[in-house]
Amino acid sequence: MKISFLLPFFLCTYYFARPQSSVNISSGISRDVNNTSKSFYHIPVSFQWKPSSNPHGIFFFELDEDIPFVARGAGNAYTLNPALPQEMILQEMIRAYIFTASIGFRIHLYSDKKLNNIYINLLPFGISTQHFKIEYKNYDNKNYEILDPDVNLKRTSVVMSMSAVYNFHNHLMLMFHVQTPLFATTGSYPLSYKFVAPLQLTFGYNFYYNKRK
Repeated sequence: MKISFLLPFFLCTYYFARPQSSVNISSGISRDVNNTSKSFYHIPVSFQWKPSSNPHGIFFFELDEDIPFVARGAGNAYTLNPALPQEMILQEMIRAYIFTASIGFRIHLYSDKKLNNIYINLLPFGISTQHFKIEYKNYDNKNYEILDPDVNLKRTSVVMSMSAVYNFHNHLMLMFHVQTPLFATTGSYPLSYKFVAPLQLTFGYNFYYNKRK
């Protein structure tokens, strides 16, 4: 799922949500906490829609797209051609694309007269797609063969997540968000990576709308 999908969704959400809801948008940096041998970093883009006009309404919907940086690794390729070096070290490049749609509820912890507030978002149900794209650089595939190469992989499964949010100056927000890996398997083929568990720190803006009278 590419980020271009999110723009029409946001425009539709903006139109239908105007009379009775709030929408917030945030972005920042994300790091995977499930892989020890690979470092997956992303730029997360998050949209939340709260259908209630009550500032303490608890239910909301969320879309998250994680735009990947390249994770780099190494691989070994071998040949039986005696005229060539027996082993060749390759540069591996992995991009992990993530898209998640979730539903959740809020637990408000603190608020003051200046409309600053702190709350916890619990998202017990989400559907997420993780798409890993693999590329090997400097690979002579005519003469060399990689033993147990990483392969492209795309899986969709359920996830859970939660976040701590600080709203300040009424419209600004700071969010710390963590999501589980997919509850799925990569299959029987051995891979050097696991499903990503993104840990996000984002900064965003809240748009509030009044109910139609």
